[in-house]
Amino acid sequence: MPLLRQALDRVPARCRPALFFETFYNIGSGAFLALFGLSLAALKSDDIFTPGGTKEHLMFVAAMFGGSSLLSPLVGYLGKRVPMRLLIIIPNLLTAILLLATGVLNSATFFALMVGGAFVIRVFPRVGEMNMFRILYPATHRGAAVGWVKAVAGFAGLTATVLGTLWFLWQPARYYWACWAVGVALALSALAYARIPVKKKNAFEDTRAAAPHRAFWNGCRAFLADRRFVLYQIGFWFAGFANHMSHAYVAESLKEDAGASDRAVFWIVALVPALLMCASAPIWGRFLDRVTPMAGRALFNSLQCVAYGFHCFGGMSGQLWPFAIGATIQATANGGGTINWLTGSLYFARTEQVSLYNSIHVGLTGMRGLIGPLVGVLIYGTAVQLGPLRVAGLGLGPRLFGVSSLLSLVGAVFMIWMTRHDSGPVEDTQFSATKPARDKIAAANR
Repeated sequence: MPLLRQALDRVPARCRPALFFETFYNIGSGAFLALFGLSLAALKSDDIFTPGGTKEHLMFVAAMFGGSSLLSPLVGYLGKRVPMRLLIIIPNLLTAILLLATGVLNSATFFALMVGGAFVIRVFPRVGEMNMFRILYPATHRGAAVGWVKAVAGFAGLTATVLGTLWFLWQPARYYWACWAVGVALALSALAYARIPVKKKNAFEDTRAAAPHRAFWNGCRAFLADRRFVLYQIGFWFAGFANHMSHAYVAESLKEDAGASDRAVFWIVALVPALLMCASAPIWGRFLDRVTPMAGRALFNSLQCVAYGFHCFGGMSGQLWPFAIGATIQATANGGGTINWLTGSLYFARTEQVSLYNSIHVGLTGMRGLIGPLVGVLIYGTAVQLGPLRVAGLGLGPRLFGVSSLLSLVGAVFMIWMTRHDSGPVEDTQFSATKPARDKIAAANR
């Protein structure tokens, strides 16, 4: 509690109730994020599901987790007609219901459907809470407030990963208890968010808002007019698509190609990434303040290239230690890659374009997140069974990770090329352009 008191003291008195309740909201919100790695490992466990999960289950969960970002523009559109706070509270309660339902059937398919559905619904609170930052905290204290609540979320996610791993290994027959715990935490978080005092009037209401299709085309025109941002998104695509294409199948390869135990799968897929991402993020944050987003992304892409190279070698040789090294390198890189993903678009956007650029960035991530796992499963397997439909695959197995390694390398080279022709952040350009005007105003006032 002393840490919470210090955080509250750093913001104005009128913001403290919001920060207090949002701190408790982020305990459940952060714990939910741990379910992605845990669910991938659980689906490949020999002791949890009979029959066990398949690569198709991993594909579905990964596609729902990454592809849910495609729905993010709906949050802004609905928020103009529905109070933004309800778009946080109600979806969290619905997500909690899905997680509580995971114990109804002991089936890998049912588990994947419930968890995948939860990932889709949770896109509304994820985007909605970002929008609410604008009205809960002033710009002068927003960084401190958001930094604190995200630190709480990160610690909650790490704790949930550790405890969830221990529970799955200790009581595999009662795996759903871990999902119940996260569901209850989310429900309590929603109730905590409902206690945040806000004005009754919807701050985001706009009855004159453009129709979604018109807003989409206007956004596309603005995006295509900015050559630098288009190139940045192209460079981002290579390694981003490579990661979405292969990440979920590390668990598959560990089991099918290396014969890993359940304990090894949980450590490599869930626990090590959570520990190292949380530990490395503060170090990467300071590093990213000193370099451009392109230089930072080039470094992270290079590390990802090496990581997937180790995964490829581990799968082809049937050994566990390359997977462990690959997971360590990739998790460390992801600690900074997440920060780079959150802040990179700001480098290119003028103040009035921040929301638009972020929407484009998140939307393209959702597209990669939806398509990537589908492409990955077709490359990995000799055949993909989608209900009654059977689709032939390439059957490359762990060579899939080699393809991702090459794509990551291309992304790194592309970003290095961009740094050689960089004109600096738009913020600096805006400052230089408006400084003479501000000087004239200051002189007139004197």
